[in-house]
Amino acid sequence: MSSTRKARRTRILLTNDDGVFANGINAIGGALSATYDVTVVAPEGNQSGSSHSLTLGDILPIREVALPCGLNGFSLRGTPTDCVLVALFDVMKDSPPDIVVSGCNHGPNVGVDVLYSGTVSAALEGLRQGYPSIALSLDMQHGVQPHHFETAAAVLMEILAEPTFYGDLVKAPAILNVNVPNVPLSNIRGIMITKQGFRSYENFVEKQFSPRGRAYYWIAGNSGPHDAQPGSDGYALINNYVSVTPINLDLTCDELLKPLEVRKHLVNDRLALVTGEHGTFGRSVAATVSAKRSVKPTATALAPDASSKAHRGDSVVESSHSHVMPAGEDARSGKARKKPKR
Repeated sequence: MSSTRKARRTRILLTNDDGVFANGINAIGGALSATYDVTVVAPEGNQSGSSHSLTLGDILPIREVALPCGLNGFSLRGTPTDCVLVALFDVMKDSPPDIVVSGCNHGPNVGVDVLYSGTVSAALEGLRQGYPSIALSLDMQHGVQPHHFETAAAVLMEILAEPTFYGDLVKAPAILNVNVPNVPLSNIRGIMITKQGFRSYENFVEKQFSPRGRAYYWIAGNSGPHDAQPGSDGYALINNYVSVTPINLDLTCDELLKPLEVRKHLVNDRLALVTGEHGTFGRSVAATVSAKRSVKPTATALAPDASSKAHRGDSVVESSHSHVMPAGEDARSGKARKKPKR
């Protein structure tokens, strides 16, 4: 093998939730393409707020499109999570990515907002499928210029240039939720490793009526202030630091595990009364399993064509409640056992 063989370029799957033609994804795509092999698979239109939703009851048309950044990409009529799955299981199945990048989102994804974010969810789906993943967002306001997507792109390039920084993501497992202040690159003060704060949208539901008197609703909301608690993602943005928050798929509240364990007897006592003496509640697993094995189906429980099979040595009769092994055979060991005396 020639020692001068060119090293393979890192492959990146790029997606977002603002749509394949959005400014953020094109700014990132243009920057990444100079150094990496970039495959873009993104929603056909805006999917903000779609969270981790999947399209299960409809088809997902896909088409190849020319993007403003100069790349060719794929436009999918689906959610960001749909895009990641279609990319990994079809578009890139023969050349899977080394890393998944979702963004750059038009607006921050901090605090409780991450629960609604299609940007964050796309990265989490990448993680779920076994790939290191990064969600990237710019702390901008819609309609308020300028939007410094070039700053977000520069920050991402420096993160990707240090694989050691994000190398343990899949092992953890976690994604990096990266939020970049909407300022020129020269104003960035550095990176701050943060916790998820408590900022959330001030949601409201507005009810309207069509000219024919039919009610409809408009769900919207104003962005709340950033969490100013030191160490939070919002605190970093307020102070012109890039917020980097590791987020995982485990939503367990560890703080409540022990208190709930102490209090579970309150519900156990009530269940014991409800199930009564004929229920299985409160019995050991071994006793319950033993009881189930001793149940024999009655003749009426057998299907018409199953009664004849019950007498064959190599057949198993199934009822809706139990599995009965061939006569004279133990379910666990397969050894012959003696018939119990009646």
